[in-house]
Amino acid sequence: MKKNFINKRKKNFLNINKSFLLLIFIIFIISIVFVNFKIFKNYSFIFIQQYSDKFDNNLSKIEITNLNYINEKEILKYFDYFIGKSIFLVPIKKTTEDILTMKWIKSINIKSDYKNTIKIFLKEEVPLGIYYNNDQKILFSNNLKILEIIDTKNKFSGLLKFYGKNSIYNSNELLLALDDNFENSLESAIFVKNRRWNLKLNNQILLKLPQVNVKEAIIKYKMIYKNLSNKDLKDIKSIDLRILNQAIIKYQDN
Repeated sequence: MKKNFINKRKKNFLNINKSFLLLIFIIFIISIVFVNFKIFKNYSFIFIQQYSDKFDNNLSKIEITNLNYINEKEILKYFDYFIGKSIFLVPIKKTTEDILTMKWIKSINIKSDYKNTIKIFLKEEVPLGIYYNNDQKILFSNNLKILEIIDTKNKFSGLLKFYGKNSIYNSNELLLALDDNFENSLESAIFVKNRRWNLKLNNQILLKLPQVNVKEAIIKYKMIYKNLSNKDLKDIKSIDLRILNQAIIKYQDN
Protein backbone atom coordinates (compact mmCIF):
# COMPACT_ATOMS: atom_id res chain seq x y z
CA MET A 1 0.00 0.00 0.00
CA LYS A 2 2.81 2.31 0.97
CA LYS A 3 4.75 1.38 -2.14
CA ASN A 4 1.79 2.21 -4.38
CA PHE A 5 1.43 5.62 -2.72
CA ILE A 6 5.12 6.38 -3.29
CA ASN A 7 4.89 5.33 -6.95
CA LYS A 8 1.84 7.54 -7.41
CA ARG A 9 3.66 10.53 -5.94
CA LYS A 10 6.63 9.93 -8.23
CA LYS A 11 4.32 9.71 -11.21
CA ASN A 12 2.60 13.01 -10.32
CA PHE A 13 5.98 14.64 -9.76
CA LEU A 14 7.17 13.49 -13.19
CA ASN A 15 3.99 14.77 -14.80
CA ILE A 16 4.46 18.18 -13.16
CA ASN A 17 8.07 18.29 -14.33
CA LYS A 18 7.02 17.41 -17.88
CA SER A 19 4.39 20.17 -17.88
CA PHE A 20 6.91 22.66 -16.53
CA LEU A 21 9.52 21.69 -19.13
CA LEU A 22 6.91 21.95 -21.86
CA LEU A 23 5.99 25.46 -20.69
CA ILE A 24 9.67 26.48 -20.65
CA PHE A 25 10.09 25.07 -24.16
CA ILE A 26 7.06 26.99 -25.47
CA ILE A 27 8.30 30.25 -23.91
CA PHE A 28 11.73 29.62 -25.45
CA ILE A 29 10.26 29.06 -28.93
CA ILE A 30 8.07 32.19 -28.64
CA SER A 31 11.11 34.24 -27.58
CA ILE A 32 13.10 33.03 -30.58
CA VAL A 33 10.23 33.80 -32.95
CA PHE A 34 9.74 37.25 -31.40
CA VAL A 35 13.42 38.14 -31.57
CA ASN A 36 13.69 36.89 -35.14
CA PHE A 37 10.54 38.76 -36.12
CA LYS A 38 11.92 41.94 -34.58
CA ILE A 39 15.21 41.47 -36.43
CA PHE A 40 13.31 40.74 -39.66
CA LYS A 41 11.15 43.82 -39.12
CA ASN A 42 14.20 46.03 -38.55
CA TYR A 43 15.94 44.72 -41.67
CA SER A 44 12.72 45.24 -43.65
CA PHE A 45 12.56 48.86 -42.53
CA ILE A 46 16.20 49.38 -43.46
CA PHE A 47 15.64 47.84 -46.90
CA ILE A 48 12.52 49.99 -47.53
CA GLN A 49 14.35 53.14 -46.44
CA GLN A 50 17.32 52.37 -48.69
CA TYR A 51 14.94 51.77 -51.61
CA SER A 52 13.16 55.09 -50.89
CA ASP A 53 16.44 56.98 -50.68
CA LYS A 54 17.50 55.56 -54.05
CA PHE A 55 14.27 56.38 -55.88
CA ASP A 56 13.35 59.59 -54.00
CA ASN A 57 10.29 58.16 -52.22
CA ASN A 58 10.76 60.08 -48.98
CA LEU A 59 8.02 62.19 -47.45
CA SER A 60 8.62 65.85 -48.22
CA LYS A 61 5.18 67.39 -48.74
CA ILE A 62 1.89 67.41 -46.80
CA GLU A 63 -1.30 68.91 -48.25
CA ILE A 64 -4.29 69.68 -46.01
CA THR A 65 -7.74 70.64 -47.33
CA ASN A 66 -10.79 72.19 -45.60
CA LEU A 67 -8.84 73.66 -42.70
CA ASN A 68 -10.80 76.59 -41.23
CA TYR A 69 -10.51 76.60 -37.45
CA ILE A 70 -7.56 74.40 -36.52
CA ASN A 71 -4.00 75.69 -36.69
CA GLU A 72 -2.18 73.78 -39.45
CA LYS A 73 0.70 73.08 -37.06
CA GLU A 74 -1.63 70.99 -34.89
CA ILE A 75 -2.03 68.54 -37.79
CA LEU A 76 1.53 68.69 -39.14
CA LYS A 77 3.05 67.73 -35.77
CA TYR A 78 1.78 64.17 -36.27
CA PHE A 79 4.09 63.86 -39.30
CA ASP A 80 7.21 65.64 -38.00
CA TYR A 81 9.03 62.37 -37.27
CA PHE A 82 8.39 61.01 -40.78
CA ILE A 83 9.55 64.02 -42.82
CA GLY A 84 12.53 62.92 -44.91
CA LYS A 85 11.81 59.25 -44.25
CA SER A 86 10.32 56.65 -46.58
CA ILE A 87 6.73 57.45 -47.48
CA PHE A 88 6.01 53.70 -47.32
CA LEU A 89 6.82 53.70 -43.60
CA VAL A 90 4.28 56.40 -42.64
CA PRO A 91 1.67 54.66 -40.39
CA ILE A 92 -1.40 56.16 -42.03
CA LYS A 93 -3.98 54.14 -40.11
CA LYS A 94 -2.52 54.92 -36.68
CA THR A 95 -1.95 58.57 -37.56
CA THR A 96 -5.58 58.84 -38.69
CA GLU A 97 -6.74 57.40 -35.37
CA ASP A 98 -4.49 59.79 -33.44
CA ILE A 99 -5.73 62.88 -35.29
CA LEU A 100 -9.35 61.80 -34.78
CA THR A 101 -8.83 62.20 -31.02
CA MET A 102 -8.72 65.98 -31.56
CA LYS A 103 -12.02 67.54 -30.51
CA TRP A 104 -12.22 69.76 -33.57
CA ILE A 105 -11.97 66.88 -36.05
CA LYS A 106 -15.26 65.48 -37.33
CA SER A 107 -13.81 63.14 -39.97
CA ILE A 108 -10.49 62.65 -41.75
CA ASN A 109 -9.10 60.75 -44.72
CA ILE A 110 -5.34 60.48 -45.27
CA LYS A 111 -3.95 59.34 -48.61
CA SER A 112 -0.42 58.77 -49.89
CA ASP A 113 0.73 59.24 -53.48
CA TYR A 114 3.47 56.65 -52.73
CA LYS A 115 6.12 59.05 -53.92
CA ASN A 116 6.66 62.00 -51.60
CA THR A 117 3.28 63.54 -50.71
CA ILE A 118 0.63 62.89 -48.06
CA LYS A 119 -2.81 64.39 -48.71
CA ILE A 120 -5.18 65.02 -45.80
CA PHE A 121 -8.88 65.56 -46.38
CA LEU A 122 -10.72 66.54 -43.23
CA LYS A 123 -13.97 67.93 -41.89
CA GLU A 124 -13.97 70.13 -38.83
CA GLU A 125 -16.68 70.58 -36.26
CA VAL A 126 -18.64 73.80 -36.91
CA PRO A 127 -18.93 76.10 -33.85
CA LEU A 128 -22.56 76.79 -33.01
CA GLY A 129 -22.50 78.87 -29.86
CA ILE A 130 -20.94 79.71 -26.52
CA TYR A 131 -22.41 78.26 -23.34
CA TYR A 132 -21.92 80.46 -20.29
CA ASN A 133 -21.49 78.30 -17.19
CA ASN A 134 -20.69 80.62 -14.28
CA ASP A 135 -17.21 81.98 -15.14
CA GLN A 136 -16.58 79.46 -17.92
CA LYS A 137 -17.24 80.15 -21.58
CA ILE A 138 -17.66 76.83 -23.38
CA LEU A 139 -17.52 76.70 -27.16
CA PHE A 140 -19.65 73.91 -28.65
CA SER A 141 -20.43 72.67 -32.17
CA ASN A 142 -23.60 72.06 -34.12
CA ASN A 143 -23.14 68.38 -33.21
CA LEU A 144 -23.38 69.47 -29.55
CA LYS A 145 -19.73 68.57 -29.02
CA ILE A 146 -17.71 70.55 -26.47
CA LEU A 147 -14.78 72.04 -28.40
CA GLU A 148 -12.88 74.15 -25.89
CA ILE A 149 -12.98 76.63 -23.03
CA ILE A 150 -12.42 80.09 -24.49
CA ASP A 151 -11.23 83.45 -23.15
CA THR A 152 -13.21 86.67 -23.05
CA LYS A 153 -11.43 88.01 -26.13
CA ASN A 154 -11.67 85.43 -28.89
CA LYS A 155 -12.59 85.08 -32.56
CA PHE A 156 -15.89 83.39 -31.65
CA SER A 157 -17.31 86.28 -29.63
CA GLY A 158 -19.91 86.94 -32.35
CA LEU A 159 -21.58 83.56 -31.85
CA LEU A 160 -24.90 83.20 -30.07
CA LYS A 161 -24.59 83.01 -26.28
CA PHE A 162 -26.47 80.31 -24.39
CA TYR A 163 -27.45 80.32 -20.71
CA GLY A 164 -29.32 77.92 -18.47
CA LYS A 165 -29.00 74.27 -17.54
CA ASN A 166 -29.15 71.90 -20.54
CA SER A 167 -29.26 74.82 -22.98
CA ILE A 168 -26.51 73.17 -25.08
CA TYR A 169 -28.52 69.99 -25.55
CA ASN A 170 -31.66 71.89 -26.56
CA SER A 171 -29.94 74.49 -28.76
CA ASN A 172 -30.44 72.65 -32.08
CA GLU A 173 -34.16 72.29 -31.45
CA LEU A 174 -34.44 76.03 -30.86
CA LEU A 175 -32.43 77.01 -33.93
CA LEU A 176 -34.46 74.68 -36.14
CA ALA A 177 -37.51 76.73 -35.20
CA LEU A 178 -35.82 79.99 -36.26
CA ASP A 179 -35.01 81.20 -39.75
CA ASP A 180 -31.52 82.51 -40.52
CA ASN A 181 -32.53 86.18 -40.61
CA PHE A 182 -34.12 86.02 -37.18
CA GLU A 183 -31.20 84.03 -35.76
CA ASN A 184 -28.88 86.85 -36.82
CA SER A 185 -30.92 89.28 -34.73
CA LEU A 186 -30.26 87.32 -31.52
CA GLU A 187 -27.71 88.17 -28.88
CA SER A 188 -28.36 85.34 -26.41
CA ALA A 189 -30.75 82.50 -25.56
CA ILE A 190 -31.71 81.57 -22.00
CA PHE A 191 -33.18 78.13 -21.31
CA VAL A 192 -35.70 78.69 -18.50
CA LYS A 193 -36.60 75.96 -15.98
CA ASN A 194 -35.40 73.28 -18.37
CA ARG A 195 -38.46 73.67 -20.62
CA ARG A 196 -38.67 76.94 -22.61
CA TRP A 197 -36.61 79.85 -23.97
CA ASN A 198 -36.18 83.57 -23.40
CA LEU A 199 -34.40 85.31 -26.26
CA LYS A 200 -32.37 88.50 -25.83
CA LEU A 201 -32.45 90.36 -29.16
CA ASN A 202 -29.79 92.68 -30.53
CA ASN A 203 -32.25 95.57 -29.97
CA GLN A 204 -32.17 94.58 -26.25
CA ILE A 205 -35.78 93.39 -26.17
CA LEU A 206 -36.34 90.22 -24.13
CA LEU A 207 -38.62 87.84 -25.99
CA LYS A 208 -40.38 85.28 -23.78
CA LEU A 209 -41.28 82.21 -25.82
CA PRO A 210 -43.81 79.48 -25.01
CA GLN A 211 -42.81 75.88 -24.39
CA VAL A 212 -44.46 74.80 -27.66
CA ASN A 213 -45.40 76.53 -30.94
CA VAL A 214 -42.15 78.49 -31.02
CA LYS A 215 -42.37 79.19 -34.76
CA GLU A 216 -45.83 80.70 -34.36
CA ALA A 217 -44.55 82.90 -31.54
CA ILE A 218 -41.72 84.21 -33.71
CA ILE A 219 -44.17 85.02 -36.52
CA LYS A 220 -46.28 86.91 -33.98
CA TYR A 221 -43.24 88.94 -32.88
CA LYS A 222 -42.41 89.83 -36.49
CA MET A 223 -45.94 91.18 -36.99
CA ILE A 224 -45.57 93.32 -33.84
CA TYR A 225 -42.14 94.51 -34.99
CA LYS A 226 -43.48 95.71 -38.34
CA ASN A 227 -46.13 97.83 -36.66
CA LEU A 228 -43.84 99.61 -34.20
CA SER A 229 -41.59 102.61 -34.80
CA ASN A 230 -37.92 102.62 -33.87
CA LYS A 231 -38.76 104.83 -30.90
CA ASP A 232 -41.40 102.37 -29.69
CA LEU A 233 -39.00 99.47 -30.02
CA LYS A 234 -36.37 101.36 -28.06
CA ASP A 235 -38.78 101.81 -25.15
CA ILE A 236 -39.81 98.14 -24.95
CA LYS A 237 -38.21 96.00 -22.25
CA SER A 238 -39.86 92.64 -23.00
CA ILE A 239 -42.55 90.96 -25.07
CA ASP A 240 -44.25 87.96 -23.48
CA LEU A 241 -45.59 85.50 -26.07
CA ARG A 242 -46.21 82.56 -23.74
CA ILE A 243 -50.00 82.83 -23.93
CA LEU A 244 -51.61 81.76 -27.20
CA ASN A 245 -53.00 84.67 -29.28
CA GLN A 246 -51.67 87.24 -26.80
CA ALA A 247 -48.64 89.48 -26.53
CA ILE A 248 -47.85 91.26 -23.29
CA ILE A 249 -45.52 94.20 -23.87
CA LYS A 250 -43.56 95.62 -20.95
CA TYR A 251 -41.90 99.01 -21.33
CA GLN A 252 -38.77 100.42 -19.73
CA ASP A 253 -39.34 102.01 -16.29
CA ASN A 254 -38.41 105.44 -17.61
